[in-house]
Amino acid sequence: MTVNEDKRTDYGMVKIHKNVIAQVASLAAMEVEGVSRISTNLFIEALRILSKGKIVKYPVKIEFKDNNEVVIAISIVVKYGVNMPNVAASVQENVKRAIEKMAGLYPADIHIKIKGVEIKGG
Repeated sequence: MTVNEDKRTDYGMVKIHKNVIAQVASLAAMEVEGVSRISTNLFIEALRILSKGKIVKYPVKIEFKDNNEVVIAISIVVKYGVNMPNVAASVQENVKRAIEKMAGLYPADIHIKIKGVEIKGG
């Protein structure tokens, strides 16, 4: 499924594409102190380069459930020296807050995979 369930208003239907949810989740994760970047794969990076930024595929998995619930999976790279479990918990909290506020959806689960550690500067 590419969009969540239709929401009917007095004026018509409202649909939020899952790429929008992925973008909100990515931006919310990047706001957290200790997150260096969202982890991606070679295919996604090649797609971005070849399309000159016109095609954006977010490396965040979104699965819509019943009752406006959503399951989110994000892979991140953290900065060297941070407490990884604390950073992951902060990402979960920030993503939950952003998705609820901006999309009116309720994250049933937010899975965080820490895929690497980076040293910035140096």
